[in-house]
Amino acid sequence: MAIRALNTLVVANFGTAATASWVDGVGVQRDTATAGNVIIATRALQPNGAIGFTGGFAGFSADSTARTGNTMILADPVGSNYVDANGVLQTANNGFYSVAKRAVGDFFAENVNGVTNPTSGSSGFEGPRRGVGVYNTPGGQFIVDSGAFKTGSGSSTGLNAANSDGGTAVYAPGAPLTIAIDGSGKLVEMGPACAALGASWTGSIVGVVDRYDSAAGLLYFTQK
Repeated sequence: MAIRALNTLVVANFGTAATASWVDGVGVQRDTATAGNVIIATRALQPNGAIGFTGGFAGFSADSTARTGNTMILADPVGSNYVDANGVLQTANNGFYSVAKRAVGDFFAENVNGVTNPTSGSSGFEGPRRGVGVYNTPGGQFIVDSGAFKTGSGSSTGLNAANSDGGTAVYAPGAPLTIAIDGSGKLVEMGPACAALGASWTGSIVGVVDRYDSAAGLLYFTQK
């Protein structure tokens, strides 16, 4: 799973638990349990009946906190053949493509026994955490690979029920995008039934499809 920014103004910095594990490109939301942290975004029904994210959607993770399953999106302006992460020979015309990358566990497990922080309560102790970059500027344009969005059954949301994923997405230009309900943080396409819900979906659209390159397994989108 990977994300590549084509243009964006701000990469915000948030904290996250040292034990958190995800790869770049997933959607993240603010952690209501630990102020200042983010966690993987999960779409859910809110108390007022709207469909959104507990704590509010923060953006898309610019960093991988996992040490396995990491990929990166590279540009090839000439065109070439390459072997993908599964050992399959791919023919790449000029453009972007996704390959596996190494991941180093820098700052993965800091031995923090006690940190003085006057804002953290009477104990002054704050658990080990690390920083993570988050793309959070509306209008930013990105590319994500097939690990960051859902395909096949369950890649389109709202077709079976108001807050469930079902059906197969087309990812046509202009299609609205939200985050899957399964806790993966992956993008899914909003189906026609979602759009028909109107105002109750306000705030749950996180992006709009620019184009889908099915051959390369890349989704181009604009953040909302």
